[in-house]
Amino acid sequence: MNKQIKLIAVLLLLSFSFSCNKDDDSQPEPIAKEEPQPDPVDPVDSTPIPQTTDLYLVGYERDGDKPYAQLWKNGEQTALPNPSGTSLAYDVFVDGTDVYVAGQAETSYNDAAIVWKNGADNNLTDGTKDAKANSVFVSEGDVYVVGYERSEVINRESHYIAKLWKNGVATPLTSGINDASASDVFVAGSDVYVVGEEYIAETFSFQMKVWKNGVDLNYTNSSKWNRPVSIFVDGTDVYVAGSRKNDGASSAVLWKNGIPTDLTNGETQGMAMDVFVDGSNIYVAGINSDANDNQIAKIWKNGVATELNTNTSATASAVWVSGSDVYVGGNELNVAKYWKNGTPTSLTDGLNNASITSVFVATN
Repeated sequence: MNKQIKLIAVLLLLSFSFSCNKDDDSQPEPIAKEEPQPDPVDPVDSTPIPQTTDLYLVGYERDGDKPYAQLWKNGEQTALPNPSGTSLAYDVFVDGTDVYVAGQAETSYNDAAIVWKNGADNNLTDGTKDAKANSVFVSEGDVYVVGYERSEVINRESHYIAKLWKNGVATPLTSGINDASASDVFVAGSDVYVVGEEYIAETFSFQMKVWKNGVDLNYTNSSKWNRPVSIFVDGTDVYVAGSRKNDGASSAVLWKNGIPTDLTNGETQGMAMDVFVDGSNIYVAGINSDANDNQIAKIWKNGVATELNTNTSATASAVWVSGSDVYVGGNELNVAKYWKNGTPTSLTDGLNNASITSVFVATN
């Protein structure tokens, strides 16, 4: 009986083992996943496309005692045309492949406000009244320029009127009762900001003006002389660079939403000439005289100053930040130059007086 039970158990075990082996043998072999093959006709290149950076600077170089507007692209100098005579370039803006330069050009009568587009001159005024274009900004295909034009003579008087040109059409920002000028323009979304000044003859004072879409924001003027020259808008914050004083030397100052912060102590002449905001960092270019009356070019980052020259006369007129690089344009003695991260590069040989007034870095 036990032998029979053992035999039956062995037979059952063999049957079970055979059944399992049969089931395993019946399973399909796993199919290897094919890796995607590159298209031999149109292969995908994963190599990153390098970015190119173009450095544009504008200013002037004198021929004898006469100034002529100049444009430098990556160090190559080009004179901007003015068939009628002398000229000055004050600001540059690059939009795609188009390069705009705002300035002032001599005519048969008076200086005219002018914009060069890709080197071709386009007068905003006809020269019958003195005028000047200080700044240009391009947004959504629209070209904004600010400056001034003298008014008609009324009761033997005329005054400079601050103006904004949009695509060549002028809008006055002041009434003409007092002399006024618009020095810089910045477009943020659908809002157009303009900064300038108005001279009040009765009190011999300059008032800072900031217009948003043509409406005066009525910032409080904290000093007798408030002379702004540059504006930058970052979100809801409006930054203005310039100078202010009551008596004696002027102080370089940065206004944020109308609240001033002095960058110099007012013991020697100081002026902030351009402001650029990059994330949480605020850069200001300008000047401050030393104890020996040498004019020192300076760059302030978040209020901390760095000198760009020593024991000579220099100016820092403009600043632009691109990535980790900080560009400052200006001059030293008679030489037009720029500083990249504090290292100077001369653009002229010093035989003629020359200077940089504006910087723009385009990255493609």
